[in-house]
This record gives sequence, C-alpha cells and structure tokens, in this order.
Amino acid sequence: MSTKIGYVGVDHHHRDPYFTVASGLDLDVTAVCEPGRRVDLDSLTAMDDRPDEITTEGGDVADLVADATVYEDPHRLAAEADVDVVWITYRSDETPAIIETAVEHGVHVVSEKPIARTAADLEGVAEKANEAGVTVSPTLYYRTNPVAMDIRDRVEDGFFGDIWTVQGRFNASQLSFRDTDHYIYDASVSRGGALQWIGPHWLDAMPWMLDDPITRVNASFHDAEEADVDAGAVLQFGTESGTLGTYHTGYYLSDRGKDTHFGLYGTDAQAQTPLHHDSLQHEPTIPLEITSEDPDWSAAPKRTVQYECTYDRFPAWGDFVYDYFEAYFDGYETGDVPATVDDAVQLLRVMDAAYDSADRDEWVAVGD
Repeated sequence: MSTKIGYVGVDHHHRDPYFTVASGLDLDVTAVCEPGRRVDLDSLTAMDDRPDEITTEGGDVADLVADATVYEDPHRLAAEADVDVVWITYRSDETPAIIETAVEHGVHVVSEKPIARTAADLEGVAEKANEAGVTVSPTLYYRTNPVAMDIRDRVEDGFFGDIWTVQGRFNASQLSFRDTDHYIYDASVSRGGALQWIGPHWLDAMPWMLDDPITRVNASFHDAEEADVDAGAVLQFGTESGTLGTYHTGYYLSDRGKDTHFGLYGTDAQAQTPLHHDSLQHEPTIPLEITSEDPDWSAAPKRTVQYECTYDRFPAWGDFVYDYFEAYFDGYETGDVPATVDDAVQLLRVMDAAYDSADRDEWVAVGD
C-alpha cells in the first residue's frame, strides 16, 4: 500500500523537487494545503521562473495531486485527512503548531529544516512527539551524502586519531537571484537568513560526521540589503570532546550554484573535500583527499577518492537527497530515520547560541 501524504505549503520553492521525490517513491498525495488560500489544483504549474532553485523544468506537477482533497487550514488537514504523513514546506513560525496537531492525531511528519525559529518553539512539540511515538524529521540531507557518510565511518573507526579542528564553508547565490518577497526572507517568520536557511545543512552535518555535538559558539553576522535577515555568518565553535571548528556560510555567489569546502585535521590523518555536488557543479566528481600517517599508507600517504554522483532518481540536487527521503519513508513507522526531531532541536539550540553570541559579542554555551 502506498503511503498517503498530506502536503502543506505548496507555495514553496522546494515543492517541485519534493513532488519529484514523491512521484519517484510512488507516494500518494491525497491532501494538499496552502494555509489561508484555497489551491486550484488544475492551475499548479512548475516554478520554472524561480532562478534561485532547480525545479522540475516544466514538469506537470498538477498530475501528482490531481485527485487530492484541498484544505485551507493545515490543522484540519492534519486532524481530518486520511494521511500517514504530513509533509511540510511552510513558514518556520507556524510549522511547530501544525506538527503538534499532527502528533495529537498520530500522524507522522517530515518538515523542511530547521522546522522552527528557535529551539524553544520546538522543544515542547518534540517531547510530545517522542512520548506519542510519532516520527518528526527535518530535511537534513547531508546525512545520506556518500562523502559525509565515508568521513563519519572513518571517524568512528578512529582513522583520524584525535580530531583537532574542522572547517566548513557553504555559500550560495546572492539574494539578487532569489525571491526576497518570500516569507523565508522575513525575520519575523524565519528569524534569520543565510544561517537559518542554507546554513543548517552543514551546521548539522559537521557534528554528525564527528559524532560530537557543538557545545559553544562565537558568531558574527552581516545584514542583507535586500531583506531584513542576515546575508552571511562566520562561526567559531567548540565540540563536547574539544574539537575546534569554523563555519562560513552566506548568500555571496554571483552565479547559481554552491561554493563549498570541508576540512578535518586529526593527529593521525587529515581530509579535505567539497562534500557538496549538484547538477550545476562544473566538476564531474567530488574528490575526498586524505593524508594519513598510518604505516599501511607509507607507500602512498596521500590518496584521493573520486565520488561520481548520480542524478537518475533526483535530477535537482542529486540522488543522495532522494536517498534521504527514501530512508525516511522506509523507517518513519518505527522511527528509524536519518534525522529526528531531537536532531532538529539540537540544531536550533546551536543557532540560538550563534544569534545570542552575535548580540552579546562573546562566546555562548549551547543550551541543554
């Protein structure tokens, strides 16, 4: 039997890629909602005029929801629609309440990261979901990125020894390429900009690869001219085990695509890689460059593994993103999913500390 989906937030620029995933996984979208507006299903077309995102490039998105029931109220959808999962791409300030309604009715959730504006907005909902055995998952794709998974496995095996420091960079296109009238660029809705929207991916992936949570942060921001959110951020951070890190993220690029780098430096080995790849990248592969002092590597202490990514199942951002959703829909009934609501809460606590650090101009501990 197909999983029945209630989709909330059809006026979101990730809708088209996610509809592609739903189609590929043979999910049955039986209900849709754009809060406060009655959606005309026949008029849904691909968002090909959105230069900031890769879309279905002319795909007939209306086909997937042709027989869906339309709701104007997301709480009614969560409470009344016969669905197994509510899939949310909606504003961060209102998403926790929608999730809470779904949890109260035993409906599982997958939601666009970071799910909420602050950790406090999500903590109570997370507790209710865990008590009810309802799976709530954020979209933190890099947990199924093959390079990130390789690095995590090597860390777990002790390959790098004690890890001194890591550095991350995840920059994306300037706001001039983006629809800044959209609510994700409104501070009252989203709280922040680059750190809150593109930044969460690696702010989650870095401690996940290390299996070592971030415990303190020192952050600086600069504001965007086109919107009332941050255009970029630079973070210093420390982890529970004592690893030091830096993270640079922002809307900086004068072209579509990403500028990325991840470096890890340990007592026994080091690694460097772009980690990210999408269909806009100019290089055909993702290199993972490793230097090791292991005696078994003495004949070739520097090695490079080339990852040739596939886009057969998910042309937008690569099949590793498809793998993330496939893992979610395979495991949501048991809770065996790549990222949980507790992971979302922890990520928000780190971002809370970052914004607090910038306001106070000092290091801030990540809340428990």
